[in-house]
Amino acid sequence: MDTLYNRVHSLTFRNYVNFPYMKVVIRLVQTLLQVTVHDILQRPLFHKAEAIATEEALARKVRWVHIMEVTQVGHLLNGNELILSTGIGWQDNEETSLSFLQQLIDSGASGLCIELGTYTKQPLESMKSLALQANFPLIFFHEEVRYIDITQDLHTHFIHQHHKMVSDLESLSTKLNQLLLSGKGLQPLLKLLHETTQAQIAFFPFDTDEAVFVPSLPKADGAAFYEKWIYGEMFLLSDVKNKLAHRPILALEHLFADLLLCAEQELSEFQILALDRCATAIAQEMMRTTYIEEKTRYKQDLWVTDWLGGKHSLQDIRDYLMSVKPPMKLGPIILCVFDKAAGSNGSREQETLLIQKQMIARSLFEREGFYLLPTVYEHRIVFILLDQMPSGASHERILRTIHRLQKTQETQLFPTLIGIGRTITDPLHIQVSYESALETLEIQKDIGVLPKPFYHELHVYKVILLMKQTGQLNSFIDGYLSGIISYDHEKNGQLLKTLRIYLALSGSKQETAKELFIVRQTLYHRLDKIAAILGDDFMQPQKRIALELALQGYEYLNGPIH
Repeated sequence: MDTLYNRVHSLTFRNYVNFPYMKVVIRLVQTLLQVTVHDILQRPLFHKAEAIATEEALARKVRWVHIMEVTQVGHLLNGNELILSTGIGWQDNEETSLSFLQQLIDSGASGLCIELGTYTKQPLESMKSLALQANFPLIFFHEEVRYIDITQDLHTHFIHQHHKMVSDLESLSTKLNQLLLSGKGLQPLLKLLHETTQAQIAFFPFDTDEAVFVPSLPKADGAAFYEKWIYGEMFLLSDVKNKLAHRPILALEHLFADLLLCAEQELSEFQILALDRCATAIAQEMMRTTYIEEKTRYKQDLWVTDWLGGKHSLQDIRDYLMSVKPPMKLGPIILCVFDKAAGSNGSREQETLLIQKQMIARSLFEREGFYLLPTVYEHRIVFILLDQMPSGASHERILRTIHRLQKTQETQLFPTLIGIGRTITDPLHIQVSYESALETLEIQKDIGVLPKPFYHELHVYKVILLMKQTGQLNSFIDGYLSGIISYDHEKNGQLLKTLRIYLALSGSKQETAKELFIVRQTLYHRLDKIAAILGDDFMQPQKRIALELALQGYEYLNGPIH
C-alpha cells in the first residue's frame, strides 16, 4: 500500500471537513444514518478482512470513516467513526498501541481497521484482549487494500443511504397527507407508522382510557404497558433503553395524547423521524376531527340557550343528554359565567377562536369529571357543567380547571372575571344557577377578583349586594357609622379602624392593641369615644351584628379600612 499517499489523503480530508459546507453534510449524514460494523463487513472491500469482535461490537454504529496514523487521537474524534490505520506510529511499541486503542474506545469510535504487512506484521495479542473486553471491533486486512478506496466506497454508501432515507420519508409524508385528505380517521395513520417502522405503536389519548395498540396486544399486556407508561416506569426498564421513543400530540398549545414507538432493537434515526412526521399528522387529524365536532356543537347552541331560557321540559333535557356520545347522566349542575364574551361580536375570526378555546375547555373539564355544554348567552360565555363525579370535590375541580384554561390563553378570550353559580340538582332550575353566577360577577366588579368566585363563598356580600340594588346600603351605613366617620374626618381619630379590628377580634382588648400597635391606655381612650358615639350597648349581639354589616358595607363601597 502506498502509505505516503494515504497519509497525504488523511491530512487533506481532515482539512477538507473544516469547510462549513462539509461540516453540514457530515452532520446531516451522521444524524440520518444507521450503519453498523456488521453492515460494513458485508461490503466487497471487506470480504477478505478478519474481524475480532463480539456480537455487541458488531452492532456498533458507524457514521463516518477516518484515516489516522497519529497516536494522540482523542481530541480529533466525535464518536462513531471507523478508524483506518497502518500502525506506522505504534506498531513496535505495545504500550503506545494499547494507549492508541484505549483512546479510540474512550472517544466512542466504532472500530479500528489495521492493515497487516508493511508496518504491522501481526495482530498484537494485548490489543485483541483489550478490544474483546471493551466490546470494540478490530478488523485486520491480511492483504493490501487501498484505504482511499474504502473511504470512497463507504462515504458513497452513506450518501446513498441518506438519499434513500430522504426519499422514504418524503414517501411517508405523501401517504400521511393522502390519509388525512381521505378522512378515514386515526387508525390508518397508526397502521401506516407500524408498517413503515415495523415497530409496536401505542397511542394514549388523554380524554379517554381506551389505549390503541398497532398491532393489537392481548388485553393484559396492553393494560400492563399502559400502566407502566402512566406511572413513569417505562423508561426505567433496562430492556427498553434506546428501544422506545415518545412524542406528545399537541394542538393549540394543548396536550391531547401520547404516541409511543417501541422496537425489539435500538431505534434507528429513520424510525424516530417517521415517528415525528406521524405525530404531526395525528395532531392535524385530531385537530380536524375535534374542530368539526365542536363546530357541530356550536351550531346546536340554540338548544342550550333555550334551556337557559326555561323552554325545555325535564323529559326534553333527559332525551338530549342521552342522545350525546357518550350518553350523559343527569346529576349536579353548576354554571360558570364569564363576563362579556370576547367572541360574541359575531365575526368569523372570533367565532373560530371561540370554538378552538371551547375544544380545550371541554378536554380540560372532562379530565376532571365534568360534561361541558358551552354557549354564549346574553353576550356572556356560559359553561354548563354536568358533574359526572358527584361524590368528588366539585368546587376544587372546577377552580383547578379554570386556572388551567386561563393559562392556555394568548388573548383574553375568556375574561379573568368569572362567576360560578349555585349547584342545582333540578335541571328546570338552571336559571337559578345562572342568576347566582351573575351575582357573583356583580360583586367582583365592586370589590375585585375573588380567589374563589363561587356563589356559596359570598356570605355577607349577598346581603350587601341586595341592599345596594334596593338603594338601602348607604343609608344603613350612615345610620350606624356616620358619627364615627365624621369624627375620624375631623380629628383623624382612627376610630373606624379600631372598631373594625375590635369587633373582628371578638372584643379582645389585648389582641386589638397588639394588632393596632398601640398601648392599652390609647385603646381604652378610643373605645370610650366609640361608646360615646355609638352608645354603651354597641357590643350587644344584635347591635354588634348590625355594626359589622355596616363595616362590611363600607369596605364594599370604599375598599379596605386603613
